[in-house]
Amino acid sequence: MKAALLEQIHKLTVKQIPDPQTDVGGMTVRIKVCAVCNSDLRIYHYGHNRVQLPQIIGHEVSAIIEHINGTADGFAIGDRVQITPKIPCGKCYYCKRGQPLSCTQGLSFGYQLPGGFAELMAVPKAGIDFGVVSKIEDETLTDNEVAMAEPLACCVRAQQLLSVKSGETVVVIGGGPIGMLHCRVAKASGAFVILIEHDQRRLADVDLSAVDVNIEAPDSDLPPQVMELTQGEGADVAIVACSSTRAQVQALGLVNKGGRVNFFGGLGVGHPEITIDSDIIHYRELTVTGTHGSLPQDNREALELITNREVKVSDLMSHSYSLDAIGEAFAFAESKQGMHVAVTP
Repeated sequence: MKAALLEQIHKLTVKQIPDPQTDVGGMTVRIKVCAVCNSDLRIYHYGHNRVQLPQIIGHEVSAIIEHINGTADGFAIGDRVQITPKIPCGKCYYCKRGQPLSCTQGLSFGYQLPGGFAELMAVPKAGIDFGVVSKIEDETLTDNEVAMAEPLACCVRAQQLLSVKSGETVVVIGGGPIGMLHCRVAKASGAFVILIEHDQRRLADVDLSAVDVNIEAPDSDLPPQVMELTQGEGADVAIVACSSTRAQVQALGLVNKGGRVNFFGGLGVGHPEITIDSDIIHYRELTVTGTHGSLPQDNREALELITNREVKVSDLMSHSYSLDAIGEAFAFAESKQGMHVAVTP
């Protein structure tokens, strides 16, 4: 098969390699779309302690079942599927505590397991048993929409932890694809949504109907509009959907007493430490959370939101590249000129 192999830092090579094999009860899927996640870019630049090079990275996939080694209940060759990245071990301290995303021995596609920037990807039986494979029943969904389910699932999980409710005010800092997904999930919950984005050019072709107020604010400014829109109290929820330490500090000043803050965007290697006035958290009784990743049930909920047209994703996959042009795809994704970037084998 053809695959984009990350052979070393900053070196992605498209080459022919042997087709993947899987264990009994596992399956091989043919990739239709694999989107470029910011975590893929970080692995490309800095590596990762869970990625042993050379490796095929990528984990936001839409695929078709190509082969099943034996049987897999509920699945057949030719089924369209979406796949959750992480397969926990089920045995470690965190798995036993009901925290499978914190599993220390688990495997993830694009990390320990070969990922989606290839023509084929193997899914082991353990993953199928855990529920990482979701069958796509609605044939009207495009491959791009299916691939958007994984990042949407991460947003769904974050907002479940935040307990976003109808009538609340939610501020989303960062208007990239993840920020827009957060806006739309919050709106689907009935929230009043405020978006803060310093570069409005990337929103030119994006549906902003889920955004009640769109604020253009420089990175260095704490926008006064949030307080003006909330009678001086602040928002109920602030979500930092960008890789910015400044935005993380700012978020604490944008919520009301008892407000909830989520640090969603990872900062990457070598990021500066932040300094905060912890009295803000203490006396205003704030709840500050961090989330990353998603579980199979989050992916199924994301697919349901997309299928029912409660959350629009079709406009967020703004550019597409062939697997042969994956270097260009990564460069464009890093430029932040558009939204999400699809790679098609």
